[in-house]
Amino acid sequence: MIPSNVAPRRVALVTDSTADLTRAEWAELGVSVVALTLEVGGTLYSDPGTVRRPGLPVMDPATLVRRMEEGAAPRTSQAVPDDFRRAYAEALEAGAERVLCLPVASQLSGTYASAVTAAGELGGRVEVVDTRALSVGLGAAVRQARTWLDGGMESGEVARRLTGLGDRVFLRFVPGRLRWLVAGGRLSRVAGAAAGLLNVHPVIRAEGGKVEAAARIRGFHAALRELARSFPEGLEVTMLHAGNPEGARTLAGELALRNIRVRGTREVTAVLLVHAGPGTVGLVGLPPLESA
Repeated sequence: MIPSNVAPRRVALVTDSTADLTRAEWAELGVSVVALTLEVGGTLYSDPGTVRRPGLPVMDPATLVRRMEEGAAPRTSQAVPDDFRRAYAEALEAGAERVLCLPVASQLSGTYASAVTAAGELGGRVEVVDTRALSVGLGAAVRQARTWLDGGMESGEVARRLTGLGDRVFLRFVPGRLRWLVAGGRLSRVAGAAAGLLNVHPVIRAEGGKVEAAARIRGFHAALRELARSFPEGLEVTMLHAGNPEGARTLAGELALRNIRVRGTREVTAVLLVHAGPGTVGLVGLPPLESA
């Protein structure tokens, strides 16, 4: 639902729980967050969000790290059209004239298609944007949308400018272990076993709606150094980690050696943790926020 301490705006914003936004940011931005779901040990859970399926318990990242370390093999599930229907209806009933929806990249999840299906039933009052972004990149798209909308920009122009924003986001991470990439089908068992024997860690690129290996480096810390070395100029950096604050501090130190200032550090949401795995460390480079 729309946070109760935020007055309704003419254009409401909806996103999903892969956007790595905090509860405080939900309220600040006046955004409704549709939760994706996870199955852990035979039980269905909701990723934290303001809009989730009724009756589901919430799975927080810290608990999920512990369950995965204990041997659980969680699976994720996309948001369904009903989830977005409720988010759109609540926003419009609260006084919004239009809704702008920014779900996770269409190439990465059927969540985008669910958002589009639900929007098609509301006579053009909802516009769904494929930013081709995820994680903090998607959260940045939401923040940019709110800045432009509050500055008076029309929602159609905001949608046009945000389409494909993920192509300009630098998002890379280094898994602490490879078993989760194997379990998720992004790395074969043979390749995973060989990499494990050689202590090889892939640097995973998740940009422009695609997830692929950008490099393969021997040693976890060496892979973090490569991550820092490859960071481009002109972007603002935010650290990411999955239950590995020490690894995040190590990467921050490598960035500091290159005079790159870290704006903040975030722990990834539960749904993203399933794919990255405990121990993962990464970073996001974002274009600076633009005024209207």
